[in-house]
Amino acid sequence: MYIQRVQIEEGFLDGLDVKFTPGLNAIIGARGTGKTSLIEIIRFCLDVNSTTAETTRRSKDHALSVLGSGQVTITLTDGENTILVSRTANDPAPRSTAKFRKPVIFSQTEIETVGLEATGRLKLIDGFVKNKPDTEAQERELITECRNLTQQIEESRREIEELELTQKALPALREELKLIIPAEENVSKTSENLKQKTHLLSVQNNTISSAGVMVENISRIKNSVANWSHEVKKGIDNAPINSISLEHGAALILNPILEKINTVKTNLISELGNVLNIYSELETVLSNFSTNKISMEDQARQLRQEIESIQSGSGSILRRGQELRESIAKLESISTFLAPKKASLSKLISTRSEALDKLDEIREERFFARSYAADSLNKIVAPNIKVSVFRNGQSKVFAAAILEALRGSGLRYGDAVEAIANNISPRALLEAVDNFDVSLVEDAANITSDRASRLLSHLKSCDLGEICTINIEDDASLQLLDGTDYKDISELSTGQRCTVVLPLILSHMNRMLIVDQPEDHIDNAFIAETLIKVILSRGEQGQTIFSTHNPNIPVLGDADLVLHLGSDGRRGFRLSSGPLDEVSIVNAISTVMEGGAKAFSQRARFYGEHIK
Repeated sequence: MYIQRVQIEEGFLDGLDVKFTPGLNAIIGARGTGKTSLIEIIRFCLDVNSTTAETTRRSKDHALSVLGSGQVTITLTDGENTILVSRTANDPAPRSTAKFRKPVIFSQTEIETVGLEATGRLKLIDGFVKNKPDTEAQERELITECRNLTQQIEESRREIEELELTQKALPALREELKLIIPAEENVSKTSENLKQKTHLLSVQNNTISSAGVMVENISRIKNSVANWSHEVKKGIDNAPINSISLEHGAALILNPILEKINTVKTNLISELGNVLNIYSELETVLSNFSTNKISMEDQARQLRQEIESIQSGSGSILRRGQELRESIAKLESISTFLAPKKASLSKLISTRSEALDKLDEIREERFFARSYAADSLNKIVAPNIKVSVFRNGQSKVFAAAILEALRGSGLRYGDAVEAIANNISPRALLEAVDNFDVSLVEDAANITSDRASRLLSHLKSCDLGEICTINIEDDASLQLLDGTDYKDISELSTGQRCTVVLPLILSHMNRMLIVDQPEDHIDNAFIAETLIKVILSRGEQGQTIFSTHNPNIPVLGDADLVLHLGSDGRRGFRLSSGPLDEVSIVNAISTVMEGGAKAFSQRARFYGEHIK
């Protein structure tokens, strides 16, 4: 696939309509004629991001300033199939007739700086990685799933902890009941009448306790159904737009899909009605049980009063016995809720673990793919250049997330956070918080157990779903052989950095490659001996488009097409376009790049006389 044609309407390059070949295309012209502008407009149309967010923003601003309110259309072809891609300044993304593989585009600034930033080095290598389809989308879905599951796990844990905390009162209540039972028995022994009434009260108390348990259980179910109804309502509220005015042609295509959306929304509304009906039924049942319980409590109250009239003080004893039995019955009933809730929590944790496993697999596969790409590049550029990839090398993002989580805690852990980020993975930190693994954090951060304990206690209240899914990106190093030692790219001059980056960029043998002025900061010897060899080796494996001021690139590179741009100060335009040996192109190269035929002849004569 290669760029066959670029058409621009409005803006500085208004009316420009140029065609390219599958091989080497050189864009030449004086400064200010629009060479860089043409490349940035191609980048904008095909939605090719730069190596960093900042350079991406600058590239887009450049393209929009040149394009204005106009439109750019690019024709892509592989010789058999054709894809049209168009974009205006107002389009959030390109409009294309089919999916296409984006070209590799590098500006002059990117070549100089790409190796200095970790993201830039990684993106350089990622250009050679063949990602599996939909891997990024799958990763985003898994991250969302893990975060949602973590939220559900935390809510479930809190609920279980509250229920278990409530149950801690059981032993004390049972002990108090043991002390009251003999007093109750003494009350019933005083007379036959009293015995009958205490027996009736005992039966009534058991019935009241059962009713209290039922009221408690129904209330829990009713609250769960209420939460459920809110979730269903969210589904309805978040439904896509269900009515839109469409032209006849669009309506024929989209109306069946919009009808399906409406059907789903209608079904949700109907189901919400069913959920609300369930809630209403539970309210009725709860009301009935509550009313019956009140009635039974009133009957018990009358019995206690009768017993009290027979024997003073016995009513308060029997009332306390009833209260204790009801409280104990309610707390014991919690166990029936705890078992399924613990089972549900266990399942949530297991599901999240599976999702985290898949997330780890995707990221590990990406690392292996990057390592393979680095090994492949090393075979091409060795021994002068060495490329390496390091697993999870960019831990600063993780450290920043931990620091943000600790903000406002009053804990000073700046010295320990970096060690934690370097020695514990996000997932391992999540599990350490879940299991309150003090020793793991203590060893990893080299802090006391007391500090580790306080850190874990605070993190327990933070959004662990976001922390555990953080992607600690791999890091890459680019090195240049200097004598017998390799120097990191950060230690190199601008020219040396370009001699490292350019061969890597040009190793994209089967991709469309567009580079803006690659010759800046590198000498002609490197261009003639190294750059040209790589350009010639590409042939028509992948289209190459260079904007350049250096005649060696089109001439020694045997350009298939040279595009000569000119400008009147207000607008850039094509002066000529054609193969290297065309008269107009020879004149353009000699004038723009050699200083004219006379200057070139003088240099040729000088070299002929002095070079032996």
